Amino acid sequence: MPHLNDAIASCLIMMPIGRDAPACAQLMRQSGVAPRICGSSVMLLNSLDAGAEVVLLTEEALYGGTLDDVAGWVERQPPWSDQPFIILTNRNEGPRFAAFRAALVDKLHNVAFLERPLRAISVQTAVLTAVRGRRRQYQARAFLEAQRGAAAELERLVTLRTEALELANARLRDEAHQREQAQAALLQAQKIETIGQLVGGVAHDFNNLLMAVLGNLDVLARRIGDDPRQLRLVNGAIEGARRGAALTQRLLAFARKQELKAEPTDVLALVLSMRDLVERSVGPMVQVRVTAHATLPAVSIDPNQLEMALLNLAVNARDAMADGGTLSIELSLHHLTQAEGGLAAGTYVCLRVSDTGHGMDEATLAKAIEPFFSTKGVGKGTGLGLSMVHGLANQSGGAFRLESAVGVGTSAHLWLPAVDAGAIVVESNSAPRAAVRSVTILLVDDDPLIAASTLALLEDLGHRVVEAHSGREALDLVAGGLAPDLVITDHAMPGMTGTDLAVKLRARHPALPILLATGYAELKGSQPVDLPRLAKPYDQARLSLEISRLLSPQA
Repeated sequence: MPHLNDAIASCLIMMPIGRDAPACAQLMRQSGVAPRICGSSVMLLNSLDAGAEVVLLTEEALYGGTLDDVAGWVERQPPWSDQPFIILTNRNEGPRFAAFRAALVDKLHNVAFLERPLRAISVQTAVLTAVRGRRRQYQARAFLEAQRGAAAELERLVTLRTEALELANARLRDEAHQREQAQAALLQAQKIETIGQLVGGVAHDFNNLLMAVLGNLDVLARRIGDDPRQLRLVNGAIEGARRGAALTQRLLAFARKQELKAEPTDVLALVLSMRDLVERSVGPMVQVRVTAHATLPAVSIDPNQLEMALLNLAVNARDAMADGGTLSIELSLHHLTQAEGGLAAGTYVCLRVSDTGHGMDEATLAKAIEPFFSTKGVGKGTGLGLSMVHGLANQSGGAFRLESAVGVGTSAHLWLPAVDAGAIVVESNSAPRAAVRSVTILLVDDDPLIAASTLALLEDLGHRVVEAHSGREALDLVAGGLAPDLVITDHAMPGMTGTDLAVKLRARHPALPILLATGYAELKGSQPVDLPRLAKPYDQARLSLEISRLLSPQA
């Protein structure tokens, strides 16, 4: 007798007539298959939903609407399923029965026919064969489910890995962007520093040339007599040279090499005192507003340079508001507990000058503080205003920042370090000084052109001048017996700087007055020395004032 050795299978039996159903159920039990007799089509369909390996039924059980009900269930099977049906038929022949059996095959698909009368072995063999086929379907289902599970797990892992890769890529993009920004900032800083060094050197040399021009013109103006035409020409040349000197001061301000005379300055008082000048400079179509923090400390700044910086910012704002607008000047107090944006920790006063003009795009804003960069057109600006403010801020220990957007306007922020008002002693030159007698002056300068013009200025003042063209020559003259009442020396000289010369002279003659004439703010020498300075280019009046200050009894 055939028998199924695996787990117990189930067989649905639907045989509504006679004792066929109990007899077949007994055969199934003998074969190791669990029978389940269904008395109606509804019971059969419910049992099919519950699951069975094979369905054993008679063809008369499918008469009427039962076939369509079962066929509907067959059509709803999952793709892996092909439910086997074993149908017991009679020896009925003829077209009607042939058509019905063809319909069974067409609608139920997996159909096997057993013709009655039946032998037990035929029924058992057919059922067990169908069970084995059904179980192969179960294996295919398990394999498909395992594949779907593996695919789902793979998809989950791929999703997780994709998310991780996206996060890593986002971090890489962010780091790359930050690195690009840092590199751009570094390149910009290096560019500005290189330009600053170039500009500083050119401006210093130009200062020397202007010194010679102004010195000679100053002397010439006193010797040409009363000819108005000649005076007009000389005065025009002097005015042009002074404008050139102002231009070099702006260049040196950008290069952070101009001579600054820092002193405690009340910024609010300075701004208020300049309000009328600012209003006249920007014109009647621009409204000027000034707001300030209730109490502001003094700042360490050269007030003249700060006035020039404020005026430059106001004029720039005016040019950005061709149809009029509002110029806002704001003063605020800030306490930085740690270094921030290039500023050391400390207290700062921020001078903010903003306009309601057309603003700048990012490309223009990035170049705004570069020297000679201007959006005003040819002949309408030098392009040095913002660069001068930038240099002044950095040289004063502060910072300069620009913010701008097209259609919104521009804000310039000048950060200045606050100081105790009594921290810097401001020397007053208001007290009258006694007239200086004719004295012997040792003039030290390696540039013959400048030395000649300064010599002319000094001799015109009535002084006796001895020239030296290097620090070593000056030391040899003093060692040889020269006893000058005053030494005027250039700083940047080959072999020995002016500060080095001053140190050596002071070692031999501690009381000897020494005046350092230079266009540099940062003096480099072998030893630090505190010397009064005369900024180049200078005229005869300024030179005379400095000599008087050093040699008068009050000095």
